[in-house]
Amino acid sequence: MRKILYLVILLFPFTGIIYSAVAQDDYYNQDYIRNADYVYKDNIKTVLLYKEGFELSAPLVQLNSTDKLVFSFDDLDGDYKKYEYTIVHCDANWNESDLMPNEYLESFTDDYIDDYQYSVNTMQTYTHYEKTIPNNVIMYRFSGNYLLKVYIEDDPENVVFTKRFFVVDPKVTVAARVRMPANINDRNRNSKQEVRFTIQTGGSPVADPYREISVTVQQNGRWDNAITDLQPRLVSGSELIYDHDGINVFDGGSDFRYFDMKSLRYNSFRVQSIEYSQKDGYQVYLHPDQVKRKNVYQSIQENINGRFLIKSEDMPVSATESEYATVHFFLPYDTPLVEGKLYLFGGLSYWQYLKLAELSYDYESAGFRASLFLKQGFYNYKYMMLPNDSKVGDVSFIEGNFFDTNNEYTIYVYYQPRGGRYTRLVNITSFPAHPN
Repeated sequence: MRKILYLVILLFPFTGIIYSAVAQDDYYNQDYIRNADYVYKDNIKTVLLYKEGFELSAPLVQLNSTDKLVFSFDDLDGDYKKYEYTIVHCDANWNESDLMPNEYLESFTDDYIDDYQYSVNTMQTYTHYEKTIPNNVIMYRFSGNYLLKVYIEDDPENVVFTKRFFVVDPKVTVAARVRMPANINDRNRNSKQEVRFTIQTGGSPVADPYREISVTVQQNGRWDNAITDLQPRLVSGSELIYDHDGINVFDGGSDFRYFDMKSLRYNSFRVQSIEYSQKDGYQVYLHPDQVKRKNVYQSIQENINGRFLIKSEDMPVSATESEYATVHFFLPYDTPLVEGKLYLFGGLSYWQYLKLAELSYDYESAGFRASLFLKQGFYNYKYMMLPNDSKVGDVSFIEGNFFDTNNEYTIYVYYQPRGGRYTRLVNITSFPAHPN
């Protein structure tokens, strides 16, 4: 049931229940709840969170505006469950903030997800849940990083999934560009991208920019290689200059691979064959991929920077009439790996290195294989190598590195004034590496 704020505070301490920091050794343990995009139940698929009306958009809204976010997911059990959700305010590094829920939320701290529909005429039955925030039950007061948490009714520790989103209150402006790094040897310059930018604080009072302003730079949807806690190299009046040599540098990678599964009636882009049986359902076999690291850069027009779009061309209502299929990936490769593991990576893995997205080596076929159970739509993905004892993937191992890659970068500007109790999000700026 919904809980009024003061009752929540008295009956159980909301802060710190499950959002404690996770030790590095435990990060990939499914039992640990983390302040990240993550799905904790095998029956939950196709978790989406986007700005209303823009399915491929980032989960970003402006404070004190009419902007709304839509989140949705499918429960493959196909029955009805009572799910609840809440949101948690976090600091710039995604640690739970010091604020109590009654400080950053209005009215209630949780709400039911009461908008649900059963799938129609699908081989895989599922229940589709959907909700829009903010609403008349859950409303936020402040800007900042937020974590959406969905859980089983009356059991906030029985988490189904967590998802990050952003509420921005624009107080500063950002001007940014991507260039070839200047202080890297010629051999590597063609594989790297350096982000340089300035922040104009304008009329916003910032007494100590080096302590009160922090910046995160993100490449595509990745958090594993995000550059955090950036400080300006130089402050000139109201302008903060971030033109560090060799610090704001990312591997270029290559454009995302893609496949089109909007229809299961014919072989579309990158689909080699489609099979169906009453026992196993739809099996979609993609054309074999290839290692790109030795190739020259090739621009891919179907690049949506790692996202996916749920869409069925076979039926009119994609949310409840789209089918699920097992998609089979194959990457020819001479030998298995000892220095790390290969993963399918992107929005289809929630930008995480998931066990279910790990590729295994097939000695008979001399290559890596993986299979994912996915809903009909259009998907981007990459092959990412995660070195042993590391949480940062190596995009170059299979995909190669190219300065020309049209990555998308996002700059997050955070402000916490001296004596302030929470971190404000005062700007988000997204831009392509190479504008067309």
